[in-house]
Amino acid sequence: MNKILSAIIISLVVALSPIFYKDYLNYKPGDVIKKTIIATRRIVVEKSPERLRQDSMDIINNSPPVYIKRAFIDSLNLLIDSLSERIPTLDITSLRKRALELLQRGIVDVKYPGPILIYQDGNYVPAFGGSFPSIGEICKKDDTLCLVLFPTLIYDSTLTYEYINSRLKSISKVDFIINPGEVVVSKGEIVNDTTLRILEAYRKTNLMPRRWAFLGLCILISIFIFIGFYVRRWDVPSSASVFIFSVVYLSELAMHKFSPAPIYFTLSPLISLAVSSLDTPTMGISLALLLAIIRGANYDFGLTIPLYFASMAITSSMGIKIFKRRVHTLYIIVMTFISGMVSLLISIPFMQTEGYSLSNLLDMGVWCGASSFISTSLYFIVLPLIERIFHRTTEFSLIELTSLDHPLLKELSNKAPGTFAHSISVGHLAEAAARVVGANHILAKVGGYYHDIGKIFNPEYFIENQIDENPHDNLDPITSAKIIISHVKKGVELARKHNLPEEVVNIIASHHGTTLLKPFYLRAKSSKLPYSEEQFRYPGPKPKTPEEGIVMLADSVEAASRGAYTEEEIREMIDRVFNEKINDGQLDWVPLSRGDLQKVKDAFIPILLAYRHTRPKYPKKMGKDEG
Repeated sequence: MNKILSAIIISLVVALSPIFYKDYLNYKPGDVIKKTIIATRRIVVEKSPERLRQDSMDIINNSPPVYIKRAFIDSLNLLIDSLSERIPTLDITSLRKRALELLQRGIVDVKYPGPILIYQDGNYVPAFGGSFPSIGEICKKDDTLCLVLFPTLIYDSTLTYEYINSRLKSISKVDFIINPGEVVVSKGEIVNDTTLRILEAYRKTNLMPRRWAFLGLCILISIFIFIGFYVRRWDVPSSASVFIFSVVYLSELAMHKFSPAPIYFTLSPLISLAVSSLDTPTMGISLALLLAIIRGANYDFGLTIPLYFASMAITSSMGIKIFKRRVHTLYIIVMTFISGMVSLLISIPFMQTEGYSLSNLLDMGVWCGASSFISTSLYFIVLPLIERIFHRTTEFSLIELTSLDHPLLKELSNKAPGTFAHSISVGHLAEAAARVVGANHILAKVGGYYHDIGKIFNPEYFIENQIDENPHDNLDPITSAKIIISHVKKGVELARKHNLPEEVVNIIASHHGTTLLKPFYLRAKSSKLPYSEEQFRYPGPKPKTPEEGIVMLADSVEAASRGAYTEEEIREMIDRVFNEKINDGQLDWVPLSRGDLQKVKDAFIPILLAYRHTRPKYPKKMGKDEG
């Protein structure tokens, strides 16, 4: 997969995270609160719609009518004057005085026994309607006085409507306020309508800003990921790692979004384990931390979840470096579980009150254990499939190939015992050399073990398997060269037939590069047969990786060292072999410096000395060798 495409995919996967944002307060009436929440800011809890409707009806039903005052002096004077003309004997002064008292006090047009409001100079003045007489009540007592009176307080429906409207607008929607530090909801509390309103207020105050912050965080991380991988293209994860990360990352977010999966259940160790095996531990931990950050932000923007995920990711990645066999799965599970629990225990002081309960700690332990077990088990189940689909090889697969019980090695041991012994020696030499230059020592060892498996065919034509006769004595040099050279091609075919990793196949194909078969070439030169140099050169390719180059050198050195016994002889032989390979251009594509090659030489010497060590002869006693 193109490196830029890998970076784009990882960035897009992270950018999709807001789709899976989880509202962890999505309760229904009758549910039990799972987590105590403490207010970190002022929370305003609004009234329910039913309460607001009831408050509105109370205002409408209980609001007093509004009356306006009517000017009365001019009207009173007109009525008094008119009445005095018709009844000259009437005591106008007394009548005017009594009428003026009543008019000044107020006379209503519509009698209202309860409280009323009198609109005066833009203000609503409260009064009691029962204290104001109506015209009818006055007329019953004094017909003459009734003739000069009229209502001075007139009911105004428009002003009454406006007053009710103003009161409706001023209805407070606030039911109560929760201040910072107070309990919002308590763990174990049964959810009712009031609880739902409290949670909704908390959601608006705390969670909505978090949701926008979560969106911004995901976009920002996506941008940083793309820029980082674009700048360091050589550090971009492989296509297999991108696939594992994308599937596990989105699956986990979807699982926690659409199912009641506990917050402490995670598959993040699976990302760390798989990517560490497929690429590097640093890459595995980094991608696992991406999931940790997003899950932590999705939950509460706290440190507990990221710390929990990070500890499990780091420990599981370390585990596969320490424990090299699948039988050690239990150790990795236990280590991951312990690190996860330690991180949770450390986080207790930063948790809210639910973190201190024994039942909650037991719950954490159960899901931490489940996360460790399921992630590690899935890793060992899925990894072989991923290796095959993406043609990737992990250390676990390579370590399994080092078993001498592998069918190819057993067949090589039976049919070509000399080649088998040579291959084991080459594997040990290559492993030691790869360690000192930082190459993949397990791959180098496996490459050494299998580099000559093509000699299973016609093993008697190779000198290490010959005891008495040499079949090449009866063959022309061209035919002999074809047989010798063919073991590379046959080895590649055999390796692919047995599904050996492509990296091992490449070592088999390149372990002779385009080296010249000098003994047969020289025989051809001294004969009268037509020949060309190409007939005596291996077809290649030349080595391209450190492991391929190291196996080539280990193979040549091991074969050439059979006649060297002292350290001086071995050093001279190694120098000669290395110079021949360098001068022939066989190492041109191998990324090993001269300093690295010197380290490789120094790694070969003690092993070759041990191989060439001869046991001294002991004196015989009584006809028997006491050694």
